[in-house]
Amino acid sequence: MKKQLYIWLVSVVSWWAHFRPNQRVIYLMSFADNGAFVRQLNQRVNGRLIVYYLPAAQAQAQALAKAGVTVRPFHDSVHFALKGVPVITRAADVYLDNYYAFTAGLWRHRSQRVIQLWHANGAVKAFGWGDPQTSQRSTTDQRRFQAVYNHITDFVVASPKMAAIFAASYHVPISRMRILGYPRSDRYQQSAWRAQTQAAIYRRYPQLASKQVILYAPTYRAGVALTLPPDFGQLRLRPDQCLVVKLHPHLATQARALKRRYPDLVTLIPEFSTDELLTVTQTLISDYSSVIFDYALLPNCQKMVFYVFDWQSFRQSVGLQPDFEKWAPGPFVRTVTELNQQLAAPSTSHQLTSFNQLWNTHNDGQATERTLTYFYQ
Repeated sequence: MKKQLYIWLVSVVSWWAHFRPNQRVIYLMSFADNGAFVRQLNQRVNGRLIVYYLPAAQAQAQALAKAGVTVRPFHDSVHFALKGVPVITRAADVYLDNYYAFTAGLWRHRSQRVIQLWHANGAVKAFGWGDPQTSQRSTTDQRRFQAVYNHITDFVVASPKMAAIFAASYHVPISRMRILGYPRSDRYQQSAWRAQTQAAIYRRYPQLASKQVILYAPTYRAGVALTLPPDFGQLRLRPDQCLVVKLHPHLATQARALKRRYPDLVTLIPEFSTDELLTVTQTLISDYSSVIFDYALLPNCQKMVFYVFDWQSFRQSVGLQPDFEKWAPGPFVRTVTELNQQLAAPSTSHQLTSFNQLWNTHNDGQATERTLTYFYQ
């Protein structure tokens, strides 16, 4: 009931505001890794941009503010409904990097574009109507979900594959898909960014420079702690290998517990993000994480292994893309014995080539420019 009342308030305020459109551009930010695009967007629209950011993106917002971008904090509240919603409703363009429930109540004026820049380049997990839990929600919830999806006018994606998934998962027309590339992926094609990132990591952790880095980056399991199988301690590394474990920031306490449990096996590098650590990684161990789409773009990408010890339960509770096993660029393993065998096996680069053709179709380092040119001729 509380959600319904809040959406009703947003709708009333937005209706009054939508009669007075302006030329503002809004970016709703919950993820802190698209700063380069936001800065270029601000330049392209001549400073008409306002970034509304959630608490998790505060550090990026502060960096953007130093670069001359107007930033404002927000969270769902009566104050935001009364003060923030009118600003967003009147804007010419609204960019979204996530699912924002309050947008179900917004009124879109005739010329407004609502542009989704998703926080992941591809999809392993199911979402939207593909999520098994969606069908179990109330009719009211389902209507609210669809209202959010329907509000989006343009979906920026990197491949026809991702376009088809969004159209099916959101029940929206394929004509709303803009296959322009994934702007955040541009940096993986920039040798200067890669070299600078690698140098920073090696300065802080010089021992990694002489090691083959194996990065274990499992997906975030919302509301569920990552519980590794008892045999994880049987992972065998060569003397020239180093296992770096990178969990979601919300699981920092659990990461430290893993280090205490496996002090001679696990290395933690909290100062650098997963994206940054990919630049020094020779082998990626993941499961259902979208990090695989980014790693595949890097020249140091040699091997991926999918450690899916909870495959059955995860597929039933969260849901996976039905053809995941067909296009995954690496083997699936469920035990550490199998994992050890695959880590010792040679890489299979042909899988990576077909994978990039399928998912990174337009990620050529020019996605930002192509996106901005499309929306601002």
